[in-house]
Amino acid sequence: MRVFSTGAAAAKARGTLGTVVSAAMTKSFPDFSKFDPVYDDVSENTSVIELWKRQKAQQLGSATMSTSNLEALVNKERNITEAPANFFRRYPKMVAQPNMEEVANADDGMFWSEDLLIPFEQFGKLSKKTLVVKRTTQMTSKGKIPSMYAMVVVGNGMGSAGFGEGKSFEASKAVVLATRQAIKSMQHFPRYDDRTIYHDIEYKFKATKLLLWARRPGFGCRVSPVVHEICECIGIQDLAGKIHGSRNPMNVIKTVFGALQTQRVPDDLARARGLRLLDVYHTYYGGIKPSFVRR
Repeated sequence: MRVFSTGAAAAKARGTLGTVVSAAMTKSFPDFSKFDPVYDDVSENTSVIELWKRQKAQQLGSATMSTSNLEALVNKERNITEAPANFFRRYPKMVAQPNMEEVANADDGMFWSEDLLIPFEQFGKLSKKTLVVKRTTQMTSKGKIPSMYAMVVVGNGMGSAGFGEGKSFEASKAVVLATRQAIKSMQHFPRYDDRTIYHDIEYKFKATKLLLWARRPGFGCRVSPVVHEICECIGIQDLAGKIHGSRNPMNVIKTVFGALQTQRVPDDLARARGLRLLDVYHTYYGGIKPSFVRR
């Protein structure tokens, strides 16, 4: 059989039941809001704690109990505990690098962040060359949409370099996008004696044909201005070259990077043929530096 109470009796029953439930819950569960504000409303629980303190002070006499002892007694009776030492999750913080703030304030895109995938120590040694900046226009049915295009080459001068392209409504933003893309696309190119290429290269990209020749120490980079800037970023010091066909800077940059990727290191050739490699070039410039490859 079910009994339904109506009116004031039902409201009184609901209020009494809620009081009993809340009292039981406050007695059995600790107040997590003291050290975790997300768990519950902090202001509401603070008022409840203050009410407990006033009631306890009336029972024991406020003159006989100090504030600290009263708070400890209330916390013990109501099962309120302090947060444990390992309650909060501690995330590792990034160690501050030297001169990071100065680099971060730069407007040329040369500021370090984790998405560049290179250490900060190597980032500080990079050199940037902005080789192409031009205005482009997209023709649509509603009119012309102007924008700026930039092409940047970045290298560390020790054999690693990369190029990137950026496009934006402002030239500075386009350079920033191209710079960061160039840093992300950096790759290493082998260098003979850390100064020139291993062998002569003939490479063609679209309408651009590039010829590169290795030269003796002290020869210098006698190439076109665009190729010369790329050689400075990579760290190539002795090189001669010639461009046939299109001399568009964009095509020339892509041709140079493609040509340097086609180099074949003599050590790999000797290992593939099962022969022994002896570098006799150094006999003319002091000291023999042989490298042997056995079968």
